[in-house]
Amino acid sequence: MATISQANVEPAAAPAVAPILQELREEIPATRRLLERVPGDKLAWKPHPKSRSLGELASHIAMIPGMAERVAKHDEFTAGTSATPIQGGIEGIRETFERNAKLADEMLSQMTQQEALAEWRLLFNGREIFRMERAAVLRKTLLNHIYHHRGQLSVYLRLLDVSVPMVYGPTADENPFA
Repeated sequence: MATISQANVEPAAAPAVAPILQELREEIPATRRLLERVPGDKLAWKPHPKSRSLGELASHIAMIPGMAERVAKHDEFTAGTSATPIQGGIEGIRETFERNAKLADEMLSQMTQQEALAEWRLLFNGREIFRMERAAVLRKTLLNHIYHHRGQLSVYLRLLDVSVPMVYGPTADENPFA
């Protein structure tokens, strides 16, 4: 009977973050499919003067998984610091997303149960915005946040007449069941 060597077995994530890690791994491909459709020649396009540009939105989505490191390694974060713009156009955005998705997976895989249940704070202008368990922060700032902006991106793509890929099921452009 063949056995699996311990070196080939992935260590189990802490119970508080295991479902978040699993969900992240399931959601990364859908986010990747959306970013693959972003036209590099339309990054400055905005659907409305108050909206982010397509490039700003895609860059923000690419950066969200990187928040996992901030949440994992620090007990608080002060919002309002502007992110460095991603260089290299759409390819730079996609590369940043891949790098941050890998980093998020690593951070969640290595987090201990004690770290996952520890308190974490978000500050803005010296004022506490919220305080909650680190695992809850990861669900809110990593998963829920990416879903929100991924929905926006799908609308941007539709308005630009770009084929919208499947996220949870068929779209008007892609239907593997037809």
